[in-house]
Amino acid sequence: MSEDATIRIERFEPELVDGAPSAATVEFLKAVSRGFHESQLDADELQILAGLEIADNTTFTAVYDDSAVQPSLHAAAPVATYAAFPGTLNIGGGNLMPVHQITSVTVSPTHRRRGLLRRMITLDLSTARESGAVFAALTASEATIYGRFGFGRATQRARYTLKTRQGASLRVEPEGSVVAVAPEELKKYAPAIFAAAHAHTLGSISATQFDVGQAAGQWEDYDSLKPVKNLRAALHLDAEGKPDGFMSYLFSGWKVDPPTMDIGQMCTASGAARRELVAYLGAHDLVEKITGRGPVDDVLPTALENARAYKATALGDHLWLRILDLETALAARTYAGDGHIRLRVHDSLGMADGTWELRVEDLTADVRRLPDDGEPEVSVDVRDLASLYLGGFSAAHLAQAGVLKIHVPGAVRTLDSLFATSTIPYCQADF
Repeated sequence: MSEDATIRIERFEPELVDGAPSAATVEFLKAVSRGFHESQLDADELQILAGLEIADNTTFTAVYDDSAVQPSLHAAAPVATYAAFPGTLNIGGGNLMPVHQITSVTVSPTHRRRGLLRRMITLDLSTARESGAVFAALTASEATIYGRFGFGRATQRARYTLKTRQGASLRVEPEGSVVAVAPEELKKYAPAIFAAAHAHTLGSISATQFDVGQAAGQWEDYDSLKPVKNLRAALHLDAEGKPDGFMSYLFSGWKVDPPTMDIGQMCTASGAARRELVAYLGAHDLVEKITGRGPVDDVLPTALENARAYKATALGDHLWLRILDLETALAARTYAGDGHIRLRVHDSLGMADGTWELRVEDLTADVRRLPDDGEPEVSVDVRDLASLYLGGFSAAHLAQAGVLKIHVPGAVRTLDSLFATSTIPYCQADF
């Protein structure tokens, strides 16, 4: 497909000029809101959002159509948007690796099927790879878009309801205590708790300033950057009195049947904090149901006296991962045991394409690229290797799905013995 000479791509950083977002920043943020069918942001909200993007070191990519004229919005506004910012990914074993986080991807319906996303994402991923990012990650609003760019499902997340008409009694005695706090108090405690949870949670992505503000009730979501009315909060203290978990929540109102408490932000650095915060919420008089989100292997059903009170109402993909630097990614990972495997990795963007040997001895990984005519034991697309990488999907699962091709008997067993994890990866962050 030949490139349209009237299409112009610009990369720039958001900025505030005399306290107000620049014109280019405003048009970009408005285009993102339109693309996600969100409410139009007012001047104060645009200023807040621009400040958050600056704090996260975000880079904007905007596509303009220079042929657009009035009265078209696109005479000034971008026809496509894309943003990215740096963070870290917990790959297990205490390793927090650089990750390139992608967000705000939109294409106007007037400019679809013109290759704009491909141009933006290939430019951005190449730049990220050159700058030293090992992974790229995103949370996809549509599941069919990003696989062709090498992104695979890496973590899943569950939504649940918990019946609390008789409370939420636990099978074990509490290890800590819960205190009710004003939501704004979480601005003091949330950053450290986010960091502690991130450090020990496989698949976790580092928190942002938006996450902290959302926990403290400064805003509900990107659709409304105004203080949340009637928000409540609680803080969990461990046995030594140190904060290790928090929760912010809302009562659904008396018109909702049954009366429900909805958990907004919840972050815990221990299983005790998670179960005891939920038990605290279940102890509220007149409340018969709790709704929330959590990992697919949530400890709550096992911790509750009445496991059937907990019901997973939805299960879906959350974090999508893209390996940019395969050699570094494989060498940095912690493995379950020793072994070796030869992988033929297919990558349409060329970043990880080739035949690779992974050899783990004394739990130390050595990775090297083999000649193009090297004999692989398995063949896999880079998107499916991303699904295997954090342990969220096994090699046996991928083989049964037909996306992992076996060339040598026993290769699936070898892969699963290497990549097995003791926990299921979980990413709390939305971005």
